[in-house]
Amino acid sequence: MNFFKKLSNHKSSLVFSSLALSSMLISSSKEEVKAYPVTVAACTSGQIPTAVEGCLIDPISYKLDIYRVYICRSDPFPASANKANLDVCMALFNDNNNPYTAELANNTVSLPNTGMEEIVPGTYTHAAVVFENVFRGQGKYTVGGNTYRTLASFTENGVNVTTSSGEPEVTVETLQNWRGPDGSSNNPYCKDGATVSRCETDYNSYKLTGIITDSSFNAVSGGTAARLFYLAELTNPFSLNKNSSGSIEITVDSNYEVGGNDGGTEVRNMNIAPFVFQPTFVSN
Repeated sequence: MNFFKKLSNHKSSLVFSSLALSSMLISSSKEEVKAYPVTVAACTSGQIPTAVEGCLIDPISYKLDIYRVYICRSDPFPASANKANLDVCMALFNDNNNPYTAELANNTVSLPNTGMEEIVPGTYTHAAVVFENVFRGQGKYTVGGNTYRTLASFTENGVNVTTSSGEPEVTVETLQNWRGPDGSSNNPYCKDGATVSRCETDYNSYKLTGIITDSSFNAVSGGTAARLFYLAELTNPFSLNKNSSGSIEITVDSNYEVGGNDGGTEVRNMNIAPFVFQPTFVSN
């Protein structure tokens, strides 16, 4: 599961390769009682997760609009900031007016090289991907003789699956507030319950941050929300110089999270789980 960007002193392509599925939306309608930091394992055969534990599966489909991809020499959006500082970043892809709509369940998704910058020397410690704050996905999960498939939306009780016959529907989720519709609910995935615009999480031992922004990358919530600035701290920082030639390989691990009822006897929802991405530089 990688995407590759060729690095040299000329333009080249950016490719997402062998992605199972990507996303980063923690639905406020979920019933799970998680605790930061969060650990969620893959679903095992025959497992119906409870409302507390959850488990991970590969989705059938996931589409999102990608506006920008960066590698950064320091945190471009620290908690003290209200706007991203892109001066510390190098763009791998940048088109704020015409995003690339990617189907990340395909084996290979190629992005245009729009806005790609020349190499900026330095040590890179963070990576960022900027999406529209609307996420569209499909999933199904078979267990206990039942096949649960996604529905187009969630009920008031947080259910978005059915066992009736038919194909999985596309669930559409729009993220405008990390703390629920009224901004008053702690988000158990997030450090200190999140702010309305910012969620810092330690998810399966990876440090990830999602900041809801407007189209100018100001931290916002509510009706002006237009983007999700999704940031990862690198476990293995790497250095580049003007003579670097090779590729940046960004490993992506992405899933749906399956949630059940309190007793673990039925599946109640499938939600987009935080995805993990970690770039490394591979020289020629």
